Amino acid sequence: MQEKYLKLYRTIIYNLRFLPRAIGHRCKKNLRQALGKPGRPVQSRLVFVISFPRSGTTALGSLLQQPEAKMNYHGEFFAFNHWSQAVSPLSKTYPLFSLRFFIGHFRQKRKWKYYCYEASRLSPDKTMSAIMEIPGDHVFKIFPFHLSDKALTDLIEKYRPDIMFLRRNHLDRLVSHRKAMATGTWHGVATEGVEVEIPVKLINKYMEDYVNFYTLMKKTAVASECKIIDIEYEHLFEPETTKKVLEFITGDPVRVEALNIKPRTLKQDTQDLSQQAFFEKLAKEGIQKEISDFDFRKIEV
Repeated sequence: MQEKYLKLYRTIIYNLRFLPRAIGHRCKKNLRQALGKPGRPVQSRLVFVISFPRSGTTALGSLLQQPEAKMNYHGEFFAFNHWSQAVSPLSKTYPLFSLRFFIGHFRQKRKWKYYCYEASRLSPDKTMSAIMEIPGDHVFKIFPFHLSDKALTDLIEKYRPDIMFLRRNHLDRLVSHRKAMATGTWHGVATEGVEVEIPVKLINKYMEDYVNFYTLMKKTAVASECKIIDIEYEHLFEPETTKKVLEFITGDPVRVEALNIKPRTLKQDTQDLSQQAFFEKLAKEGIQKEISDFDFRKIEV
């Protein structure tokens, strides 16, 4: 408890120290924009990994966090679920940013909520603008419940990031998610012995919501002429696919040659007992389904 309050105290002091500088920076930036004068060019690049819970993004992130990757990997930045390396420096150009982020992070740890970033009165657009003033490659992992659809489509249209879409079979993903919820263990521990029930109404709603989100973001990305790679989880960790994905995200095939392309995370579940129980329940109702019926299919725009 004392450590938490000490960190809060340090965060307050840090933000107050840089507040005049951040306000001055914001005023100068607004003035330049009003006069139509560009600021100093910064070599920065933006990548969005737009995916869905339990789709292999943690394993992918472990590859991007290798020092040899030379990436600024910010993870689930807009979910307030960890302290990104970019949080504190942003207070130098975005007034009181890390203090507001700290409060959002604290609240999220106490009780998880969806769509909390904009509710914190932090602006996704101003945040991204500040990020783009930091040199380097910036990778953000974004799930459907991190930002409102409008905020995310606005970011895509304005900043035109390189975008990776990562999809996984809906049923497998839902089973994995419910097992994590049931056990409280999200990564690193096997869950083969855990069985969960899948209500039919839930999987139908689950599929509809995620397909609608994916379709909207895919259409927005194509219309905005973003560079896109669209990958299925089932093929993600085949060596050639992994290499292709890392080359896309880093933008540098030479850099990828120095990387370990084998994920450093454990696959938690290698059995499908819950899926089979779900199919047996459907069969009793006269419905014949198989796992491929729940594939998260790629759309072409």
